[in-house]
Amino acid sequence: MDKNQEFYNQYDMQVRSSQRRLRRIDRVSQRMNAWDITVSDSAMYQFTAMQAIEDVECVEVLMPKDRLESIVSYIQYAEHEFDKHETDKQLIARFERDRMVRLKYPAVEKAYQKYVTMLELCRT
Repeated sequence: MDKNQEFYNQYDMQVRSSQRRLRRIDRVSQRMNAWDITVSDSAMYQFTAMQAIEDVECVEVLMPKDRLESIVSYIQYAEHEFDKHETDKQLIARFERDRMVRLKYPAVEKAYQKYVTMLELCRT
């Protein structure tokens, strides 16, 4: 069983090929939602003809609503964790920059040590 089939089984998905084709369009110049199902395929195809980047094949996916919601919530959680991780990386980078300045300039290191000492005194 391949990875895709395992994923489909995990989320009770039925995936079938479709005759429908969509055009991926440049999001900067997009003026109309390309995934709007209320617009007919032919109208969307004509509208996106000038903005198309590529034609893409489509598939039909049938799955329970609660499974879709769990996938969406997982993606939101993963994006939040990624953002948190990026923030942690930014803090570490700032700490390293500050450390390099302290190493380069002894007067800054001395002032920093006094500052840390004052913070410790305030905590007690």
